[in-house]
Amino acid sequence: LISKTSIYLASKVKTKMAAEVLNGKKIASETRAALAAEVEALQRRHEGFTPGLAIVQVGSREDSNVYIRMKTKAAQEVGIFVRHLQLSRKTSQDELIERLSELNEDQSVHAILLQLPLDCEGDIDSDLCTNVISVMKDVDGLTDVNAGRLARRR
Repeated sequence: LISKTSIYLASKVKTKMAAEVLNGKKIASETRAALAAEVEALQRRHEGFTPGLAIVQVGSREDSNVYIRMKTKAAQEVGIFVRHLQLSRKTSQDELIERLSELNEDQSVHAILLQLPLDCEGDIDSDLCTNVISVMKDVDGLTDVNAGRLARRR
C-alpha cells in the first residue's frame, strides 16, 4: 500500500533523466556478436563441443511455426545446434512427457524450449509438461523453480 507519506516524499524528489532513443537492431546485432564470441570461446576450450537447443512443438500453429523459425535462425547465427521436434496433434500427455524426459537425459541437448500454446487434440497439462523439463535446461525459465527464481531476481 502507498501511504500519504510515501506520496509526499516522492513528490519532493526531483530527478533528471535524459531520454535516450534505443536502436533495437544495433543492440540485437551486438548481442548476437557477443553470444557468437562466447560460443566460439567455449568451443576452443572444449574441443568438439556444440551447444544444443531442442525445440519441442505439439501440432503446427502458424504463429508457433514463425516463432520457431526466428528462434532457430537466431540460435544458428551464434553457433547453436537446433533440433526441432514437431509432434503430432494426436500426441498424448504421456508421450510428450516421455520425449521431454529423453531430452533431459540427452547430453547433446543443453537447453529445451517447449513451444506454447500446445496445439493438441487431447487434454495436455502444459504446466505439468513444462515442469518435466530440467531446471538446468529450461531455456524459457518457465518451470516453477526457474519462474520463482526470476520473480525473486536470483
